[in-house]
Formats: sequence, structure tokens, C-alpha cells
Amino acid sequence: MPAKVVAAPAAPRAAVLDWGWAESLLALGIQPMAVAEAPLYGDRVVVPALSRDTIDLGLRSWPNMELLRSLKPDLILSQAGYGVSQARLDEIAPTLALPLYSAERKPLVAAERAVTDIAARVGRQQAAIDYLQQSHARLEKIAAEAKTYDGRPLLIIKFTDDRVIDIYGAGGLFDDVLKRLGIANAWDGATNNWGFATTGLDAIARYPEARLIIIEPGPPGPFLQSTLWQSLPAVRSGHVATIPPTWVFGAFPSAMRFAEVIREGLGIA
Repeated sequence: MPAKVVAAPAAPRAAVLDWGWAESLLALGIQPMAVAEAPLYGDRVVVPALSRDTIDLGLRSWPNMELLRSLKPDLILSQAGYGVSQARLDEIAPTLALPLYSAERKPLVAAERAVTDIAARVGRQQAAIDYLQQSHARLEKIAAEAKTYDGRPLLIIKFTDDRVIDIYGAGGLFDDVLKRLGIANAWDGATNNWGFATTGLDAIARYPEARLIIIEPGPPGPFLQSTLWQSLPAVRSGHVATIPPTWVFGAFPSAMRFAEVIREGLGIA
């Protein structure tokens, strides 16, 4: 008698209020039914891509609760400590609220743990094992390649306008990835709970030996020709690289994307 074929459990109809958990769900092979600020996801997170028919739930911090309720999801994924409380969401559907940027200040560890937790909730444990094994192998390979890098520490910045920048340091996802790759982060100043500091361009000048990494979009073109910009040590010495948009508050897939774009940006590919 032939063995019975057991069908894999159907993927839950998931509504996701945090992009980090949306990308984590996608990494497990499940397209979320609805995501907060879905239209912006493609510009900020980029990959893995959401389906074009993903329903937009409104703001990540305060989604459209009536719409969320009307969708009758099987599962809601949210970031613990951010936006609508789990208690309120549980009134609509079972909710998995996971920490990412917390007092622990280890977002990469939290992001990896979340992949496993989400997988257990949606019945994709083997997919999580495979994904994390492949990701770890890739990080090890990039770290080995990074040994050819010149060792110049990095200042990772994103422009909020042409005079104010966010610099990413301790407690942030990108800092955790740099540690895995064996590349020094030049920023040794204070950071907030999300691992960045908001400051002026003068902060860059305090690190003349650093290589400047700009996360797109950068400043307006005319500003790059300004005396202020051209006077910065990293600019004068040609130690500036631009990397494509990468979600600075993401989870494990964003960490992997950052590792790849840094590899390319530093020419260690």
C-alpha cells in the first residue's frame, strides 16, 4: 500500500505591522496578506519583495484598525513595544509581538531569534533552518572576503536633509553586521534605542580616517559640490561610497542585504 501523502499546512493569512517581520515571513516563503505602509516597503526595504496585491494597512505606528478587523487575519505580526499594543491586536486575531529594537540592544540576535519564532508559529520550521544555515554560510564567506579590505573604519550615514544626518552605531542592526564581518564601525558616540545618532555634518569631520558610507538617497547633487561637503576629510581623500537603499530598522533579511551591499560598496566582492 502506498504511503499517505500528508499535505503541508496552509500558510496563514497574516497581517504584518512591522517591515522586519514582513521580510522575515517572506524569507520563509509566505507572502503576507496585508502589511502596514505596503507601498513604501519596496522603496525602503526593497527585497524580499512584497506581492503587488498586498493590502496596505496604513501607518506602522497606528494602522487602520477597522480594515485590519474586516480582513479577519489568522495571525497578526507586530513589533513588541511599538505601535498598537498586543492586547488590542489580540481582540482582532492571535498576535505574535516580537522584540527587535529593545533594551537588549542586540537587534541581529533578536532578528535571528524571530525567524525561528515566526517559523514555529506558521509551520515553516525547516524553511527557517535552511534559511538561517544558508545565511550564516554567506556571512562567513563575506567575512573571509572582507579580510582583503584595507581596514579603514566606516561611518555609515543617511541624510535627513542637506545639513542633518543619522549615523549608525552601537545598538543598531548595521553595527551588529559589521561585527560579524570583522569591519570596524568608526562611530563611537552615543546612540538611541534604535542604534543611531542624529547630528550635523561636523560629526563626520571628527573621524578623518573613516570611510564614509552613504545610504541612498544621498544629498542633492548641488550640495555635493559645496565647499562644506568638499572640505570633509573623507571627501577630500576620496574615501566615500554610496550603497543602495537598505532598511536600517530591519530584521534578518535586511541584515543580509546590508552585508551584500557593503561587500559591493567596499569592492571586496
